[in-house]
Amino acid sequence: MTDTSLESEARIRASLSCTWHAFFARFPHLREVQRAAIPPILKGASVLVQAPTASGKTEALMAPILERYLKHRATARKPAAAGRQGTTGHKDVGTGPAILLVAPTKALCNDLFRRLKQPVSNVGLEIALRTGDNPNFKVTNPPQVVITTPESLDSLIARKPASFLYLEAIIIDEIHLIHANGRGDQLQCLIARLRILNRDRQLQICASSATVPEIERIAADFLGANSRTISCPAGTRDIRATIEMIPSEPKAALAASAEIIRKLLQESPTRKLIAFCNSRTNVENIVRLLRNDPHVSSIVFAHHGSLSKEERLRTEQQFLRARNAACVATSTLELGIDIGDVDMIVLLGPPPDVSSLIQRIGRGSRTLACSQVNCLADCEFSAQRFLHLVSCARKEMLFPDPVEFRPATVVQQALSICLQNPQCWVGKQALYDRLAPASRKFFSPADCGTILEQMTAGGLLRKVEHGRYVPENKAQFLFSRGYMHSMIADRSETDVVDSVTGRTLGSIYLRQSSKDAIATGAGVSLTLAGNSHTVSYMKDKKLFVKRGAEAADVGFLALEPPRYSLGLARDFATFMHVPTDALYIRCIPAAYDLAHDFSPDQGSLLRRDIAVAPENVTPGCEYFVHHFLGTVGSLLLQNFFEKHGNTVKKASRTPFFMRLLVKPTTLVFPDEEKLVTQFELYVRANVQAFAKLLQPGPWFNLIPEEFALRWLLASIDLRAYARVLADLPIALIQL
Repeated sequence: MTDTSLESEARIRASLSCTWHAFFARFPHLREVQRAAIPPILKGASVLVQAPTASGKTEALMAPILERYLKHRATARKPAAAGRQGTTGHKDVGTGPAILLVAPTKALCNDLFRRLKQPVSNVGLEIALRTGDNPNFKVTNPPQVVITTPESLDSLIARKPASFLYLEAIIIDEIHLIHANGRGDQLQCLIARLRILNRDRQLQICASSATVPEIERIAADFLGANSRTISCPAGTRDIRATIEMIPSEPKAALAASAEIIRKLLQESPTRKLIAFCNSRTNVENIVRLLRNDPHVSSIVFAHHGSLSKEERLRTEQQFLRARNAACVATSTLELGIDIGDVDMIVLLGPPPDVSSLIQRIGRGSRTLACSQVNCLADCEFSAQRFLHLVSCARKEMLFPDPVEFRPATVVQQALSICLQNPQCWVGKQALYDRLAPASRKFFSPADCGTILEQMTAGGLLRKVEHGRYVPENKAQFLFSRGYMHSMIADRSETDVVDSVTGRTLGSIYLRQSSKDAIATGAGVSLTLAGNSHTVSYMKDKKLFVKRGAEAADVGFLALEPPRYSLGLARDFATFMHVPTDALYIRCIPAAYDLAHDFSPDQGSLLRRDIAVAPENVTPGCEYFVHHFLGTVGSLLLQNFFEKHGNTVKKASRTPFFMRLLVKPTTLVFPDEEKLVTQFELYVRANVQAFAKLLQPGPWFNLIPEEFALRWLLASIDLRAYARVLADLPIALIQL
């Protein structure tokens, strides 16, 4: 460290007289992000810090915020008189938490609680965990610090709003994991409601993030217009990626992947690795294959969202303590959960985007000068996707694909606000006042009234006098069960319970054929957490199982994959040498999988091929479109072709390619203005299809179509897609 850095650290240490020892005494020096963030936070600034994984972001926020609280709590403003009526009509309980720490998932909340419990206790304060798995909350003597999720915070505000009359600061951990989805919109509204509850107090709001695009916009939306951002780059830490080819046939690919993981595990008695999969089914199948090998069966773990809290915690703790182990996981382990030093990352298939790649590889090789990652590709095209993502990650080119404030959040918040009110009513102005500032450009008080009317027609509310709406029985039921606090769609999976121990193992999607077999007493088996089970019986919509012999593949409901943005897709097209002077379409045999072998060499060949389609098409011929327009762009292009009489083959549309069943009837795209008009017509005619790509939330069916359309047109940059295709010729070539 330089003399200047040492002087800066000495000043910071002196300013953290209450919290330095608890948070930093065990470290030789402060991290870069800590030296940059602590001084402005101590002065009361709302700050978003962006830094790599394991850079000390949480401590950089928590220590100065606790320091401010400890030094000023004796003089902190209290409500005028105990027992006064709060802004919601609830009686003031006289005390409440001062600091909220909001994390994206229950697993991350558990990890934060484990890491922060001792240092917070060492400064004489109490910290508590409040999630769906840990629902207890002491109203009469609450802790000063509460760790929670957006859903549990929604529940707390609706049920115990007076508990937050003494709030001083909010910390949002790993904000990059929620800012782009409906849970982020929900959290913005919850912050707005907390500001109203503390209307005569300036809440300090801070957040931490890994590498994320549009950091200024995120800070403004969540922290406020006067917030600050501090970015500490990853430095010169390079990415060393090894591409290893595996078979393309699914079962052979799984077997090859399991064998690679087994060999990596056995190379060293201290090897720890995480293998990331893009589906929960692949996690289960690979762990099951590894568990068949007695040499590694005891040191292989599974981690994904359909496993129960207990199973995930057990995995995290066992993996943390292990010297030699492998954890096969979905994106659930992209989080900042403490699982110890991991020296190798294996990726089974390309991650969905650059940010996800950075998150995954950031979980390993922390003590090395570079990040090491083994990329398993089942075809040439997957290998090229890996290479492109790594190239983008090295340059921190993230290609954002922002979505405007989701209107479904208004429905969810209307229910929560209505049931927060002790008189149980909500009006259009009260709803409007409590929405996030980001929603104001889309919704007026009158629009809020229209949505309340739609909720009334949907059986959730009933209109009474003075423009007020009260909950119907359906809404009361959702409230009593805690279902109305989530912006995540219900996956309708069946809980799986160990019939011997009574422990919930997780949940699966039970096919109707399996339900019928269970009802008739036929043997049904499944795999969960990598272990084989046989079904004993089904009761109260729960599946009771016992450990058994080899099981069939487990089933899970497929989640909507993240969008592949237009910017990322176009950059990938350049990487793959796809020419931009035309939209190239190849006439190929129907059985030929051109995408499987597509490479930069294939892209370079497009321009050199003869742009002439055969006059007499042989039976079984299809037309392979190289578009590279991303997820939303592919749907726009499908609509364009189908409106011109060209049927797109079912399930052939991807962010890069699609197949036409007949020869295109048009050989040039219209100009930009005409394309924008046509694209808007497609969106208007297919609101649900386009909305699904933007993850609209579980309450979207209660949004009037005019509002849904307004949101879609604001979120999809139709002109950007039109600009790519405007006046572009369509080149038809023969393979």
